[in-house]
Amino acid sequence: MNHEKLTVYLADDHTIVRKGMVRLLKTFQRVGVVMDAANGKELIRITEITPPDAVILDLEMPVMGGVETSKHLVNNFPNVKILILTMHTEAVFIHTLMDIGIHGFLSKSAEPDEVERALYSIIDKDFYKNEIVENAMRKNISLVTPETTSKLSSRELEVLLLICQELSPAEISERLQISEKTFFNHRANILTKTRSRSNVGLLRFAVQRGLYELS
Repeated sequence: MNHEKLTVYLADDHTIVRKGMVRLLKTFQRVGVVMDAANGKELIRITEITPPDAVILDLEMPVMGGVETSKHLVNNFPNVKILILTMHTEAVFIHTLMDIGIHGFLSKSAEPDEVERALYSIIDKDFYKNEIVENAMRKNISLVTPETTSKLSSRELEVLLLICQELSPAEISERLQISEKTFFNHRANILTKTRSRSNVGLLRFAVQRGLYELS
């Protein structure tokens, strides 16, 4: 695990909320640099100067909202992890954002310790699974044809199921006695075969195929 301090950017158009969140983030042990922006456009501007490890985005902002900003970040800065702050937990919203490739969702009423847990989870495990994600997966799941599942090798299926159990790359590599490089190669193949863009997408794929059951 990387022990360097994390750089986290935050975009929210409500100044009080944003400043409060900045103060909170600065109290987290693993967080070093925190920068904030009033909208997606500003956030992208600072990201282009120095990409952060993670961004926390308000879904609804003027000038450039969370959806548009997420698309830009995923396409141009694929290594940046994205956490969405939202009041909207309707399944259709969540599925749309999963399709884009974001890494987790937080309700605007989340407790500070959940914010910290979610942030570390997207950094260490590439996604944060909470009730918002699970509820969306239980609802309006468009079941997709089963042939994709048969395209996965048995090792890829093993890797997929361990990702769903929220194990980190290091933990999965150790469990399967493979190098982390090999793990990431498997993961890249699985993402391609399942047409997913992040581990949240892989979890959804596994749930849709009945390969993994939400607790």
